[in-house]
Amino acid sequence: MDYPGQRRLKIYAHVEVKSFADDPALASKLILPEYKGKAERAMLLHLDAFDWNCPQHITPRFTEAEINQAILPLRNRLIDLETEVSHLRAKLAVNKGVET
Repeated sequence: MDYPGQRRLKIYAHVEVKSFADDPALASKLILPEYKGKAERAMLLHLDAFDWNCPQHITPRFTEAEINQAILPLRNRLIDLETEVSHLRAKLAVNKGVET
């Protein structure tokens, strides 16, 4: 699933269940030595077809890093505006003090 790109890959396949006891060569390829669990079988997928779905009903989702990158110009503009407001308030306070 690619939420930002609004794409979904559908895979159509047949499953073949293989016991590691019956196929030690397959077991040696798939079992991770550091894995503490005991793997007993594998499911092999035999691909029949695949299709990239229409994006119409896929809600875009983004990572926090992608959102932060997208709003960076807004944050920078906010900092600039807050700085400008601070300077204008200080200037206004000085001008009010002169008038009184």
